[in-house]
Amino acid sequence: MAPDPKRLLELLQIAKHGSYTRAAAAQGISQPALSNSIAVLEKSLGVRLLDRTRHGATLTDFGRLLASHAEGLDALLARASEDVRLKKLGMEGSLAVGISPVASVELVPNAIARIKHETPDISVRIYERPDDQLLESLRSGEIDAMVSPAGLLTDPPDVQRETLLRDVAVVIVAPRSPWARQKTISLAQLRDAQWILPDAHTGMWRHIEVLFTAANVPWPVSFVSTNSIAALKALVMSGDGVSISSSRLMKLEIAAGYLAAIPLSKPRFPREITLRTRRSIDPTPLLRRFLETLRSVAAEMRLDR
Repeated sequence: MAPDPKRLLELLQIAKHGSYTRAAAAQGISQPALSNSIAVLEKSLGVRLLDRTRHGATLTDFGRLLASHAEGLDALLARASEDVRLKKLGMEGSLAVGISPVASVELVPNAIARIKHETPDISVRIYERPDDQLLESLRSGEIDAMVSPAGLLTDPPDVQRETLLRDVAVVIVAPRSPWARQKTISLAQLRDAQWILPDAHTGMWRHIEVLFTAANVPWPVSFVSTNSIAALKALVMSGDGVSISSSRLMKLEIAAGYLAAIPLSKPRFPREITLRTRRSIDPTPLLRRFLETLRSVAAEMRLDR
C-alpha cells in the first residue's frame, strides 16, 4: 500500500522544524493530530520513522529515506502550483535548468535564447550551484535538467546522462605575464606561481587536483581561492596570478585580449560536459524541445572548435 502523500509532507515538516510542536504550529494543526498521523504512517509501513528526544524529534534511517522522497513530492507540488499560476497568466509552461559555470557562457544561454524566440510565453529559471546541490535538485524535481561536467562520482541510478561537449583545461594568465608568450607550459614550471584557484567544492577544483597528482607536482602551499568566477578572472587580470580553468568558460575574455590561455604540455585530461535528466520522468513537450535545442547548440559548438 502506497503511503499517504499528506502524511509524507507532514513527516517532512517535522524533519525541517525538528519537533512535532513546531511542525504542528507551522501547519496550523494540533500536536496530537500530527502525532496520530505519523503513528498511522509508521503502522502502515511497519517501521519507526522518528525518535522523540528531550530536544525534539529526529529521523531514523527509514525516516530519512522517506523524507528524501517527500522532498521530491514537495518540489513537484510547488512546480505544479507555479505552472497553474503561469497558465492563468497566459503562459505556456515553465522550465528550470541547473548549470555549472562552464555551461553559462554559450551552451545553455544560446539554447534558452532559441527556445524563447520560438515560444516567448514561457517561464525559464536558471540556477547556478555546486554540482552536488544541482544533482539533489534534479532528483527532487526542483529542476528539469542539469548541464555540468561529468565529475568523478558515479551518478545515482535514477539519473541518466549524455555527453554534449568535451572541454580542455588551460592555464590562464594576464596577457602581460611572461608566461603568456609560451606555446605550452607544464605544472612543474609553475611550481612557484601565485595561484588563484576555484572553490574547493567545485568540479574544477577536483579536476585541478587530478592534474597536479598526475604531473607529480605538489599542491600549491599559498594560494587565493574563491567561489566567484568573476573574482577569479579579475584577480588573474589585475596581477601576476595564475589559474587553471576551462577554455570555454574563459572564451570571451581570451577573445577580447583580457586573458591569455596557455595549453598544458601534460597532462591534458579533457572533461566531459554532460546533460543530466531524471530517468523515470517523461519530459514535457517544452522540456523535450529544450533538450533537442541544447543538443543542436552543442553540435554546432563542437564543429566551431
